[in-house]
Amino acid sequence: MRNVLALFALIAILAAPSAARAKDCPADPRKASLALWPGGSIATGKTVTGTHPCGRQLTCTGGVSGNFSSRQCRWE
Repeated sequence: MRNVLALFALIAILAAPSAARAKDCPADPRKASLALWPGGSIATGKTVTGTHPCGRQLTCTGGVSGNFSSRQCRWE
């Protein structure tokens, strides 16, 4: 029983930092994508996936060259 309680405590401690990081993620995934891929670095139609510094996974598809607002991004 003591081992089970220790395991739950360890899980709670390890999960807390990731939950806190998720709260720090920007609301707009397109703007957040700039931390991973500067404007113009994703080819038109190419899809890339990466982990934002806040800890969440981000997927973006490049839009029209020179038009950052056409980039399509979403949190995974």
